[in-house]
Amino acid sequence: MSKGFVIVLMLFLSGLVHAKECVTQSEMQEIAKDFKQFQNLESQEFCYDGSESSNLISSIMFMRKTAFQPNMPKSEDELFSGRFASSWYGYFTERISVITIPDNCPKGVAAYVYGFGSTMYVCPMMLTSNFTSLDRASVFMHEARHMDGFRHITCRTGPRAGMSGACDNKISDEGSYAVTVETYAQIAKYAVDLHPALKAYSMSSAATYADETFENPARVSKNPILVMMNQAGQFFSLDLKDQSVKALGQSPSVGKIVMRAQHMILFPQDKTLPAKYVFTKNEGDIAQSAGDAILEYNEQTPAQKADLKDMFSGAQWSARVYTNRVKFACDPTSANTSEINLPAGQKASSILYLNGYSRASQVNTLATEDGSLLDFGCSNKRPFLRASKSASLDQKMSRVYKIADKVFAINLAGELLEIQNGRSVKLELPSTVGALYELAPQQTYDFIEKN
Repeated sequence: MSKGFVIVLMLFLSGLVHAKECVTQSEMQEIAKDFKQFQNLESQEFCYDGSESSNLISSIMFMRKTAFQPNMPKSEDELFSGRFASSWYGYFTERISVITIPDNCPKGVAAYVYGFGSTMYVCPMMLTSNFTSLDRASVFMHEARHMDGFRHITCRTGPRAGMSGACDNKISDEGSYAVTVETYAQIAKYAVDLHPALKAYSMSSAATYADETFENPARVSKNPILVMMNQAGQFFSLDLKDQSVKALGQSPSVGKIVMRAQHMILFPQDKTLPAKYVFTKNEGDIAQSAGDAILEYNEQTPAQKADLKDMFSGAQWSARVYTNRVKFACDPTSANTSEINLPAGQKASSILYLNGYSRASQVNTLATEDGSLLDFGCSNKRPFLRASKSASLDQKMSRVYKIADKVFAINLAGELLEIQNGRSVKLELPSTVGALYELAPQQTYDFIEKN
């Protein structure tokens, strides 16, 4: 690694585990023509077994076999131009002929290429159940684009500020992150016969990269809405302009929602159930892990799960809030964590996003069961937890989100409130909604909504 330059892709999202199935012998022969490392498998059918090589092959098959609509108009914004839409697999194999799995990679690095040759290095973390064949296909396209001479820059602003090689200048430069956005957007809008939940996942991924990876923000036409879950697990949306309420879909279970970029992760109230990605319009489930923290959570006993009260996922730091302590990961390049105990006698309740959920946020507000408010976060990669000097509420809240210029909350009675000048004002909802359990911010995108 001493010659040339290394280009890496750092991922903060996770994905799908493929279903158990097999690749025909004829398909394996075609794959072996493009990647000689698989020649030992070309004489037989290959069945997926969850190994690293298996996950590579499933990703190659995703690129080979995913079908798209014949007509794919570009978006009116910068979300999708179609400039990479014609043949993913052909584009990839023209630039990459060897895929190598290195023994060790820096934390957060999914894949990389050098500035010469035709080898792509895919890190072991990318070949686990945390990622999908869909995600890997996007990574493969991203890395192939680097072979055309496109490098990343150090982010100066935004959620990734200060992170080396984590941004491009602008999406119109058509660099590797532009390819990432386009790949996910194309899947979300134009993929044929793909599971609806995967398409919804792809749209959230496209939006996240569009928001975070360009020094000059990508122009994306979007509209914020408030998502509400009632105590029966039904999803509703609240339009911020006219406050109209629309019924959406049914959650697989009632529970707390944690935002991870544009994705929603459900932590069921029933602690015998696993945490997983959730979608609001009856798109269904996808068999996947939402990251290492979720894998760890799902392996715990119900009693251990009940100790976790909330979680924050940012671009450069994260925190898990337990009953009596907060566990911080303040350095995205390190696996080290640290803990701070809550003040004596206090128990954590929920994170309140008084200034809105932001992946760039350095501080958030934690509510305790007695109604106290604490500030917590990471500063210069050091954690802190202290009594809040600025936040105040006129009653106990189970959730608060600022969306656009409005602050919404749920009180302990399950009522929807708007906080105006420090006072909470009850908002009347249709009787069909009933008492609320959870709130979450969400975006709708003109590219997806328009036919």
